[in-house]
Amino acid sequence: MTSDESVTYISIITAPIIVDGDVVGAVILAANNPDVKMSELELKMAETAAGFLGKQIET
Repeated sequence: MTSDESVTYISIITAPIIVDGDVVGAVILAANNPDVKMSELELKMAETAAGFLGKQIET
């Protein structure tokens, strides 16, 4: 894919990375395959990753 091509995503999940009450980033899961449906599992994975990263940034 070249830089002038665009991608359309069918499903997107975002979870904020929070450090000391401030949003410092986000974990984003995206799928561009129409057969892939994001579920509660993917949401929990993104939230877990965001929580882990937030704790790592605090230290």
